[in-house]
Amino acid sequence: MGKMVVLKPVVWNSNGYLGPTGGTTSSGYAGVHGYGHEEWNGRSDWVWKGWKVFHTQGKGRMFSYADEGNLGIVMTTMKDGQFYAVGAACAIYQNDENDRAAIAKELDLRRNGNALWKLPGIKSLKKNKAAFDAHWEDAYEWVQWRCPQSHFVWFSPSILIIPDDIIPSKPPSPPRQAIIKMHGSYQAVRPDQALAIIAERLPSSHPILAWLSTDDFDDVRDRSVRNAPPPRGKGRKSAGTATDPYTRYLQENEFQITPKHHHLQSAFEAFLKASNATQVVPNMEWVDVRYHDAQFGPVLAEIKPTDPLTIRFAIRAAIGQLLDYHQKQEGNPRLLVVTDCRPSNPDDLALATDNGFGLAWRDGKKFEFRWPAHQNRRDKRGSLINR
Repeated sequence: MGKMVVLKPVVWNSNGYLGPTGGTTSSGYAGVHGYGHEEWNGRSDWVWKGWKVFHTQGKGRMFSYADEGNLGIVMTTMKDGQFYAVGAACAIYQNDENDRAAIAKELDLRRNGNALWKLPGIKSLKKNKAAFDAHWEDAYEWVQWRCPQSHFVWFSPSILIIPDDIIPSKPPSPPRQAIIKMHGSYQAVRPDQALAIIAERLPSSHPILAWLSTDDFDDVRDRSVRNAPPPRGKGRKSAGTATDPYTRYLQENEFQITPKHHHLQSAFEAFLKASNATQVVPNMEWVDVRYHDAQFGPVLAEIKPTDPLTIRFAIRAAIGQLLDYHQKQEGNPRLLVVTDCRPSNPDDLALATDNGFGLAWRDGKKFEFRWPAHQNRRDKRGSLINR
């Protein structure tokens, strides 16, 4: 599974999405209760354990992609017949029931019910305070998503969307008049279409642009979207041009600790423990994972989340880090770079193995290894000792 980015409708809010106004005229959840949980998305203090937390309704494949942090969302709304982008996020994970309870407790979300009940638009939809309290007791914990803070942006002012500029219709079809409207659904789009909406409002170094500029997105199922001509408009950035691969790698994997790093490391540790490896120790003295291999003895492993465009930069960075760690170790351990994907270029594999480093990459729930052809050892200055 690759990545998916979607347009996701949220309710209109006239208060900068700092809290509900009670003025929504939307159908669905907001129409029944007078507010939507997404009306707090503009708050900068909705942060839990370093994550930015926020809400939209979710549906279908959104959850599958969010399981691996491979979901991106451009949040859209509609006002007076016009469409707008109000926010964007990527590298998104779903909050489970325990997460939502912990988020609600830390952010003290229950107390928001008092402010809600003061809004005439809320009161008009509930019989009395007791009825509202019963609803709120079941509802206040509901915050659907989380993502790295660096991968979330809220737009002020919102961005006008011209549907036929973003997803042009092919002649002789008439110009596209709308994007997705229903709050309970979503519209998957190509990354260049998402970029066409938001790129001009973000600096070229922004991590969201980097995330949208890889080539590992799954095909959009809707043929009218998948096969649409490129977006129109001056200054629109297409996928792959927002940043160069090296800059993107630094943004996504070196300048911050990403969720994908945690998932890749956890998967590697689980694989080791299920194999013949022993003494598996994570996160000790800066080393991501150290373990004892039945054949090679002690191993130091550096974890590097990658995509096909960034794997060489990942290997290059990992080599330097492992040499640094090696200087402080006894017993001349083997050095291993662990990546998400198989190197497609033989030179990338050789960059590791020809210099005495092993390379492992994820293959489903397993990991495939390549070690140097000859057993290599290093002295304390990092120089190779071949034997």
